[in-house]
This record gives sequence, C-alpha cells and structure tokens, in this order.
Amino acid sequence: MVYAKPMSHIPWEDQFRTPSLDALRSHYNHQLGQLVDTARSKLLSFSEVSEELEWMGLPWRWTLVYRCPQDPTQAWAYLIPHREKPIIATPLTEDMFSALPMSRLRKFVRESLDRSRHVAGIHWVAWEVTNKTHLELVLELLKRKHKFILASN
Repeated sequence: MVYAKPMSHIPWEDQFRTPSLDALRSHYNHQLGQLVDTARSKLLSFSEVSEELEWMGLPWRWTLVYRCPQDPTQAWAYLIPHREKPIIATPLTEDMFSALPMSRLRKFVRESLDRSRHVAGIHWVAWEVTNKTHLELVLELLKRKHKFILASN
C-alpha cells in the first residue's frame, strides 16, 4: 500500500495553536513577508482601527481582523495570510457598495467588486495582494469605506 506524503503544515492552518504574527508570515518569501508587514502597518494607521488575530474557520483559518467601532459590517477589513498569497477582504453594505465611484476605480479593484459574493445584504470582496501597487489600490478602496463609516455616524 502506498501512502501519500503528508503536507507540511504552516501555522496559519493549525486551529488549536494560536500562531505568533511572525509565524503567520514565515511561509512567505522576503517580498511577500514585507508586503504583509506593510499592509498591517497601513491598515492600523487608519483612525480608530484595531487589529485582532482570530480563527475564522475554513477557508480563511487564522486571520488578522481589523475593526472600526462604527462599522455596520462584521469587520472593516481582513488580512488573510493564505498559503500562496496574502488576501485582503472587506465586507461592504449595499449603501457602501452603491456609493463607490466605479468608473474612477482601477480595473484590479473594479473586477473584484464585480465578482463579489452578495450574502444577506453584504458584498464580500477579496483581493490577492502580490505587490505594493495592488496593496495601494486596495487601501484606496478601504480609505473610501473608512470615510463612509465616519461620515455616517
């Protein structure tokens, strides 16, 4: 009988051990590791935003959750240290989604908005962030969401 070689596990996948932040990025090459660090610092630079490490179940597993107290969605943003590439996701209400200037958004952002899953009045949008340009484009959209939240309250 032939047995398959077990896949090596990364800290992101182990539900029963809370990983350190360094361990969460340890499976990335230098460039992606720095990109995750940059994303974390830029996400935390928004006013009233806090970061928590939470087990989100499959497929996101251990995820950095960013919350803003006035946000009507579950979280302002999520940074998912996926096995292959970091992912940034954000839930948008119908009002937030319809307030976006789609024609002025870049194609990378617009395409993900068009493909977003719509569940219970919330658009779930996610981007694989592989370089600083992608990160800046996603941060620009998150800045719009942040302004929308603060203006609504």
